Amino acid sequence: MLNYGTGDHVVCINDDFPNHVKAFYAQLPVRGQSYVVRDIRLGVTFQYEGDISVLLVGLVNPKADSKANLERGFMASRFRKPEEANEIVKNIEIKPLEQITA
Repeated sequence: MLNYGTGDHVVCINDDFPNHVKAFYAQLPVRGQSYVVRDIRLGVTFQYEGDISVLLVGLVNPKADSKANLERGFMASRFRKPEEANEIVKNIEIKPLEQITA
């Protein structure tokens, strides 16, 4: 269950993207970096499975080649609230939100 929403601060806990996925993005989240959630919506993985997709302030990506023509988002499971990130990923160094440059 997703426990954050639009406007919430989150931390990336997984920035491991396969090369074939990286090719579809202009900007990717970085492990330990803080972000603000811009939007949350239903998405589809590259395996065509339904998932929750997150858009982040400061990261803008190309639109998908689909009928919906929506900006590509990121799997919500890659992010956690800051207080949960340390519990899930030990020794994660969280970069404060103030240091984000758009």
